[in-house]
Amino acid sequence: MKKLVYIIVAIALVSCGEQKSTVTDVIGSGHFRGNEIGDKREKVEKHAAVDNIVNRTEASINCELTVDDIELLARYDFDQEALYSIQADMFFPDTSEMNAFQGQLIKHYNAKYGEVNMDGGFLVWQEEGKVEFTLADESIEFGQPKLSLTIYNFDY
Repeated sequence: MKKLVYIIVAIALVSCGEQKSTVTDVIGSGHFRGNEIGDKREKVEKHAAVDNIVNRTEASINCELTVDDIELLARYDFDQEALYSIQADMFFPDTSEMNAFQGQLIKHYNAKYGEVNMDGGFLVWQEEGKVEFTLADESIEFGQPKLSLTIYNFDY
């Protein structure tokens, strides 16, 4: 009987633990994968190093990776000072996974940056009127489930 109680308690503790969502896995911390608009290039390169850098120029860093079955292409753009935009294209295995992710991301951004605004078919959030997050469903253009997330310095 004691063993049964221990097993039940162990299962309860595991199931009550914090579960990371797919949004948390893909977006990570900061504005995107540990990076924030305004970060110095060295910091962005350090975070991007684990995300499979495929191209690096003076003006940008491009990464390709897969997170939770989502193919992710990320581009970080710099001026002479710092990171000023992030473009992430996310390709999903199917429409239902894309819709679930989009719903999670909307909830995540609504909690973090306030209620979403619609702007010309895009979902738009702003952080302190300086950083803008724009989410667009580009599935029709690409013939497969695809979301495009653009984060940039709106006050640039």
